[in-house]
Amino acid sequence: MLEIDENSQDQRIDNFLVKICKGVPKAHLFRIIRSGEVRVNSKRVEAKHKLGVGDKVRIPPIKTLVDQSPEGDNSGNVQNLHRLARSADSIPILFEDDHLLVINKPSGTAVHGGSGVSLGIIEQMRALARFNSIQLELVHRIDRETSGVLIIAKKRSALRALQAQLRERSWKKYYQTLVLGRWPKSLNRVELSLTKVQGGENEKKVFVDPDGDKAITLFKPIQCFRSFNSDFTLLQAQILTGRTHQIRVHTSASGFPIAGDDRYGDFATNKYLVKFGLKRMFLHAARIQLVHPATNETIVLEAPLAPELEKFIQSLDRADSK
Repeated sequence: MLEIDENSQDQRIDNFLVKICKGVPKAHLFRIIRSGEVRVNSKRVEAKHKLGVGDKVRIPPIKTLVDQSPEGDNSGNVQNLHRLARSADSIPILFEDDHLLVINKPSGTAVHGGSGVSLGIIEQMRALARFNSIQLELVHRIDRETSGVLIIAKKRSALRALQAQLRERSWKKYYQTLVLGRWPKSLNRVELSLTKVQGGENEKKVFVDPDGDKAITLFKPIQCFRSFNSDFTLLQAQILTGRTHQIRVHTSASGFPIAGDDRYGDFATNKYLVKFGLKRMFLHAARIQLVHPATNETIVLEAPLAPELEKFIQSLDRADSK
């Protein structure tokens, strides 16, 4: 029996169980909800039922991946918890207070497990936080291949407030990306509607589609480069909408694919650039401006370029940006 506090207020019962029952397949959790084995205030509920402060939730005995305390009897689970915590300990923290944890997410790591990925950033950070009895929730997502600012809520109230800002599109989100070619200064706004198509297993691709979801990106050239007999442009990209792969598709559709992009980019050039040190997509969530959920003050959260991106930029020859 668990009593709901403010950290789980307004959370759906299925999402609450996913958080509490580590390692249990979602299909099994939905099954015990439908069968009535999970009860809220002694009553059967649907998966979409939202919890309130003071609700009493009955969870039947379930075998979970990780014991509920670091001092549990299952030594293998405890070792797994310590392993996850150690991996999280190496992730740079950009900002932290009682409400927020902001990290500089590395490229190549998913923000959460699922869709063929067993563990993501949030699972690692939760393992570290559990030793301090802190519950963490993702506020937003960025692509697995993208590095940069990722915001995690330490309180349910902070999560609700920040997600409300996201729905209102009041955040200002800026990325840095290196594209192939010389980006024209006159091309400062790309407004192309997008449609997401699910392909094979864990495969999704986004296409420009006049009947798709509205997507707007503002671009500003930062520096032009000329190396390897090719032109490059370092861009600032501000997204006014948050569509999947938005910047990647908008740059590619404009004729300037992102360097290292293995889905929408120039594959031959990407293969060539690997020899010179660019082994990932050059897209980085550099800065987010938002209102702090507790103080109501405007804050700016910034992440420096990942070392491998900074090193590649330094290897390029600057060109006249006219």
